[in-house]
Amino acid sequence: MDTLMIVAPVLVMIIIGMACDKWQIISQAGVDNIKKFITTIALPVCVFHAVSTATYNKNVVVVLILMLIVAVVGFVAGFTLKGLVKEPYRKYFPYLMTIYEGGMMAYPLYQSLMGVENMSNIALIDVSCGIFAFGIYFGMLTMTDQGIKPSGKQLAKNAFSSPIFVALLVGLLVGVIGIMNSFVSTGVGQIYVSVKDMVTAPVSAMILLCVGYEFKLEKGNIGVCIKTVIIRFVVQAVMLAGVLLVAKAFAFEKPMVIGLALYMMTIPSLCLSSFVKDKEAGKYFSTTSSLYLIVNLVAYVVLAGMV
Repeated sequence: MDTLMIVAPVLVMIIIGMACDKWQIISQAGVDNIKKFITTIALPVCVFHAVSTATYNKNVVVVLILMLIVAVVGFVAGFTLKGLVKEPYRKYFPYLMTIYEGGMMAYPLYQSLMGVENMSNIALIDVSCGIFAFGIYFGMLTMTDQGIKPSGKQLAKNAFSSPIFVALLVGLLVGVIGIMNSFVSTGVGQIYVSVKDMVTAPVSAMILLCVGYEFKLEKGNIGVCIKTVIIRFVVQAVMLAGVLLVAKAFAFEKPMVIGLALYMMTIPSLCLSSFVKDKEAGKYFSTTSSLYLIVNLVAYVVLAGMV
């Protein structure tokens, strides 16, 4: 029953999102505006607060290095294994082997499992992957789609135009300096916390509604997408086994271990299709992410039973 109490609200919000699409209760433009609010205001605020108020110690440094390695190794594995899928999907395959939908999926699911008081764990897990994603990955994807050679200048421009990336960096700086926890205990800090809570309170529900709304399956590429889902799962499972060994060696606390397992079983980034103009690539990304949602939710249910 405890597991059902955790899982049911998540599933219901996803189903409501699917219903909003089917019956056009919300238009695509409306969902796009909700996502814009989430990614430009609510999530940056949430990320900044979680990262800036985290306690930085030896294990945190290990997590940051570990997740950067995970992001890079997954990407390299994608290039190594891309011959397993047919054209025209082959050049896009590596981008589905790494990076996770932290803000739009891992954050709300982790919050429902471990509570808002542990959100700094998932935020820290997301830091290195976020830096890799917005610093290198998305820029390379855009250039791959356009058939041009990656440029350091363009990669930097793409990174610093992302509010979430900027919030990650600023939050990390403030957190390392260690001034945020003292600030929130002041009168002005309490006002800041109240405003932050109001801005971020509806984020989980809005995110899950958007996930349900954009759940799409394209029959034309279902075979290659299923193959991609299986390969991604195997790659992530192998890497997760290594990550959990490191977690055991450094005696990570349970909330961090749960966060690592949930994060690495999370769907690929939902915004992949927005970085490409190729329609087949867009369908490949969206269908694969939709199918991987099944893996994501099964992992969530298993972890919910362990909390």
